[in-house]
Amino acid sequence: MTAPTVPDDLWKRLTSTVGLVSVRCGAITNVMAAEWSYFVNKAPLYAAVVLGPRAATGALIAEAGEFALTLCSEDQAELADFAGAFSVADVDKTGSELIEFGAPRAIGSPWVAGGLLAAECVVRETVRFPGHTMYAGEVVAAHLPEGSPRPLVKHGAMYGLGEPVRRAAVAATAQLLPGGVLRVAATGPAGDGDARWRIGLVSEDGAVEPLGEHASTAHGDVLVDLPVPSRPALERPAGRRVVVERDGAKPGYARITRPSRSPR
Repeated sequence: MTAPTVPDDLWKRLTSTVGLVSVRCGAITNVMAAEWSYFVNKAPLYAAVVLGPRAATGALIAEAGEFALTLCSEDQAELADFAGAFSVADVDKTGSELIEFGAPRAIGSPWVAGGLLAAECVVRETVRFPGHTMYAGEVVAAHLPEGSPRPLVKHGAMYGLGEPVRRAAVAATAQLLPGGVLRVAATGPAGDGDARWRIGLVSEDGAVEPLGEHASTAHGDVLVDLPVPSRPALERPAGRRVVVERDGAKPGYARITRPSRSPR
């Protein structure tokens, strides 16, 4: 059997907001672009940046024990390109007039203004991978701009976002639980009409047996347990489907599944 291969540039299929990492360590202040920048924990809020082995910023973060992270706006494409093109080992990038620093409130490293947000982070975890290192920092202060700037997105090249994707259809699943209970879950857009969910049991010949209308959860979806209305549905669920409908969306269909056995 031929061993599977992984393309060398597969990582470029990732889509993420471009980050600017700034750190002050002694007399050195540096800004670099880091497209692998994410939030990795909610409470407390952690932000992480993943840096390659040639990034001199990693040593600065390790020594300083902190960093600031700015998630770039569309207006910062030139700055992101510049900050990612040179190393602090070669040149001081902070002389660029594209860089406007904000005064930190909780750490010693300044943050870059003009982005979607800027976070001051204290390093809590360092994870070393075969080629890269992740620095995860607790967000101890944050800075938000006025208005709502649009993000700068990295997907191989840099992009701005288009219009929001409009969901058009319901997505549903249905599971037959012990005791003759049918659990149905679905998500989908709400139109201008009735926002309730209509659930039906579809027989092999396409006839629909209504299972009632149901309100949304606090998150706008639906998760309900329903009594199975007829024995054939309980005995031969493989030949039946569930349909979930909502005004303003295409119906969603689901096969009826049974719970899998718990691993011993």
